[in-house]
Amino acid sequence: MKEELDIGALIEKGGVIVDADGKTPAEIYKIIAESQKLPDYLSADKVYSELVQREELISTAVGNGMAIPHPRYPLLKNEDEQRIIVCYPKKAIDMKSPDAKLVSVFFTILSSSSKVHLQILSRLAFLIQNSEFRSILAGKPSVEVLVDAVRRILPPEDKKF
Repeated sequence: MKEELDIGALIEKGGVIVDADGKTPAEIYKIIAESQKLPDYLSADKVYSELVQREELISTAVGNGMAIPHPRYPLLKNEDEQRIIVCYPKKAIDMKSPDAKLVSVFFTILSSSSKVHLQILSRLAFLIQNSEFRSILAGKPSVEVLVDAVRRILPPEDKKF
């Protein structure tokens, strides 16, 4: 991408789902996929099945009560369609996290290229290691509050972190 990757804008595009009523990762992925207005060439069923298939390979739980589900390969064709969908399940879910914590926040990545996907993962990894950010997430913030926190906490890409 030519301009700086804006994680806040990607979250604004994907939105925030609060109190998703799912008891398994698959149930949460169904809710996430069906919440999105997707391009005509991509169905919610396809997003759902790709998320489930990726989860079957190895858990996308990363610790600290968070998971970063994503398809095994980019599903979107255009950069302006990319998004991060943030989902807070009603009850935390056991996803065999490396730290054994139940997952209470999902950051689902839908991207148009492997390069952007890796950039998003890197930026999210930085954020979820930040104690202030984790504290904000515990309150299940709205899109506006979450995006504000992301933009305040996340350093510009040209700075090392």
